[in-house]
Amino acid sequence: MDAPEAVTFLAGSPERLRLLTHLREQSGSPRDVADATDVSRRSVQRNLSEFADRGWVEKKNGVYELTTSGELVARTHTKYVETLGTISAYDSFYRHLPDADHAPDPGWLADATLVTATADQPQAPVNHYVKRLRARETETVRILAPVLSRLYHDAHAELVLSGVETELIMPPDRIETARSSNPLEFRLVSRAIDIYEHDGPIDFGLTLGDDWAFAGAYDDDGQLRALLEYDDPNFFDWAETLYQQYRNRSSPIR
Repeated sequence: MDAPEAVTFLAGSPERLRLLTHLREQSGSPRDVADATDVSRRSVQRNLSEFADRGWVEKKNGVYELTTSGELVARTHTKYVETLGTISAYDSFYRHLPDADHAPDPGWLADATLVTATADQPQAPVNHYVKRLRARETETVRILAPVLSRLYHDAHAELVLSGVETELIMPPDRIETARSSNPLEFRLVSRAIDIYEHDGPIDFGLTLGDDWAFAGAYDDDGQLRALLEYDDPNFFDWAETLYQQYRNRSSPIR
C-alpha cells in the first residue's frame, strides 16, 4: 500500500476516521465499535477487515485494537482533517494573502478572532482593529502597513500621545504620497514616530504590541478584507519574525 492509496481510502468515507478515532480510545469487538460509533455493524466489519489488511489493526480474541502503524495513521489523518477545517474556517483571511510565506500555521488559529469584510459591513475589519487597538495595553507598537488611511489615524495618535513607542514600515510610494500631500503633517508625524521605508511593495499588514498581534489581509485595491487578532505565543512569534524580515529590508526616512 502506498501513501496516495491510503489517502484515497481514508477519504472514501467519513466513517473510517470515526472508527480509527474510537479505536484510539478503546479497543473492541465489531459490535462494541458499531454501538459506540453509530455505524452499521456491516460497515464496521468491512472497514475493520480493510484496516487489518493494511496492518492498522490486529484482532485478538475477537477484539480489534490499533497497531502502532494504525495509531500513527489515525493521529496523522485526524490532524490533516482538522487542518483542512481550520483553513476553510479562516479562508477569508488566507485567500487574500500574497503567498504562503505570509500565512500563519493553521494549527495555531483554533481560537483566533477573525473579522471579515462583507457587502453589508465592508469596514468591519477596520472598525474592529480601531476598537481593539484602543482597548489594548502596550508600551510599544510596531506596524507594517501597505496603505495609509485616516480610519486608523486617531487611534494610533492616541497611543503616541500616551507615550507608546511607535514604529511604522511603509512602501516607498505610500511614503511619497503622504509626504507630498501634506508636508507639514508628515514632518510632525515623522518626529513623533519612527518611520521606515521598505525597499519594495507591501501587500500585507501587521501590528504588534508587547505580546499580541494583528494580521491583515488586503485585496488588490488595498482594502482590508480580513483581520486576525490573537494572543497566542506561536502566532506572536511568527508575526514578529515576519515583521523583522521587512524591517531588515527597510531604511529610516530622512
